[in-house]
Amino acid sequence: MCAMPRVGVGPAAAGRLRRVLHDLDSEVLARQLACDLSGAPVGRIPGRGYRAGAMEDIIRRSLELVRNWLLSGQEPGGDVLSDLYEAGRAAARHGLAAEDAIRACCGAARAVRSTLLEAGPPEGGAWLLPHLDVPWAFLDIALTTVTRAFADQRDLPSADGDSRAATLFARICARSATTIEDLDRAERLGFELGGPHCPFVAAIDGGSAAAHAGLAARIRSAGALACTEGHRVAGLTRPGFDWAGFLADSTLILAAESATSDAGLADAVGNLHDLVTLAGHAGRRGRIRPDDFLTELMLASSPRLAEDIVRRVLGRLDAEDPSGTLSLTLRCLAAHGFNRTAAAAALPAHRNTLLYRINRIEKLTGLDLDRHAHRELARLAVVWRDTTGGDALARPE
Repeated sequence: MCAMPRVGVGPAAAGRLRRVLHDLDSEVLARQLACDLSGAPVGRIPGRGYRAGAMEDIIRRSLELVRNWLLSGQEPGGDVLSDLYEAGRAAARHGLAAEDAIRACCGAARAVRSTLLEAGPPEGGAWLLPHLDVPWAFLDIALTTVTRAFADQRDLPSADGDSRAATLFARICARSATTIEDLDRAERLGFELGGPHCPFVAAIDGGSAAAHAGLAARIRSAGALACTEGHRVAGLTRPGFDWAGFLADSTLILAAESATSDAGLADAVGNLHDLVTLAGHAGRRGRIRPDDFLTELMLASSPRLAEDIVRRVLGRLDAEDPSGTLSLTLRCLAAHGFNRTAAAAALPAHRNTLLYRINRIEKLTGLDLDRHAHRELARLAVVWRDTTGGDALARPE
């Protein structure tokens, strides 16, 4: 292990460092880095852990460890590193390759160092110099921790050929030029590389990573390309693939597209991930179709616009009414088609109380809930807040 850098500095420099690190949003940065580093398409709606989620968790924990080291001047101890170790084991269970977990740690270290450099280049800020080696020192510790975590997790059941299938699937979705290695992978898997291909994503409700590995193996044995993504299985089939035997399992959630061009595969797989997530939230099982969640999928395709709608409507209510009464009232109105009698009974609230709340909602948001367009805007805000579980930003403009 390398010698640990000392980062003690004067009060002024410490204050500047705290301000820089305070502005580093680890949640947003982890999500962006995970998206950039992920080899296969992922959905846009938060869901139960699969590869992108496992990578995001490692990045988030790494960012926090580096941040805390910089702020405290102390190397993280074994009790703190145990969180990163457990995140590494979870990543292994979710089908993430050890190399990808290491890339996640490297990405986090580089991101923090870049943030420091942007705050003040070395030639113009002597306060910065003692801190620049900390991300690299952290990386030395992180690589040891993550490598050990993956080694300790090797006894998990794994599906034969899953790694080969995952590599081939990612390369097809990325429209990479076909190589000799790709042809060899396809031949070993018994998968016909030439299109057309039909993408799918499946999940077993309550199923373990091992159960999903078994599902992927069964799908591959039926002639499809399938790989585990933790608590998901994703891949490609030929047109006419018979899902009947798999759908006999009442815990299966399946989203599958018809034949899709190579150019559209990545987007299609991302949408299917979202569809499986939405079905899981709604308690749906079996074959899931886009028509079942059209509003949610349209919002997911424009997340920035969706979050703007949430801020425009619910963000203002949250800011003025921390108790959440007005947001709950609007949610209840939307759920009952803005029928005031039904909403008052469901809350429950006296009709005059409901009218008073509606007046406050309209005053705070600028909406007129008697107008169809404004009702639809409110409904979209409620749908997206429910879809993301509150992850969408809800700060007022």
